[in-house]
Amino acid sequence: MTEEPYGLRVLPEIYKEWSTTGMIANIGGSVVEAKAGHLVLAANMTTERHSFPTSRGPIVHGGAIATLADEALATVAFTLADEGQSTVTADLKVDFLRPAHPGRLVARASVRHRTKRLAFCEATIEHDGGEIVAEARAVIAFVSA
Repeated sequence: MTEEPYGLRVLPEIYKEWSTTGMIANIGGSVVEAKAGHLVLAANMTTERHSFPTSRGPIVHGGAIATLADEALATVAFTLADEGQSTVTADLKVDFLRPAHPGRLVARASVRHRTKRLAFCEATIEHDGGEIVAEARAVIAFVSA
């Protein structure tokens, strides 16, 4: 049996701090599920903070969706981090498939491949009901904390 990765073991405690400030707090991010190399992150996108008006009602800004994707991708890589490592985004690509409406959005992220210094990750962003609104890929670097 393989020992649980350091990053996954410490994620609950670290995420308490991460979720109270900065971008994770701005989007109302919370970890729904975490396993080594797999993560579900939810966010509460509000009309007031994360959207803009259109003739068909408010639409969540692409930057807010990209933020959710980035947080999920860097955090899923962190689930595989070694002690003394943190994660930073080296490259991020987001494909927007359809407009997202304010409310709960869910990011489902996984690590496709990990090397000593990099994690190649992917995620889908969906409305709480399951309709995918965006897909994202990232290269995440492991750096000394």
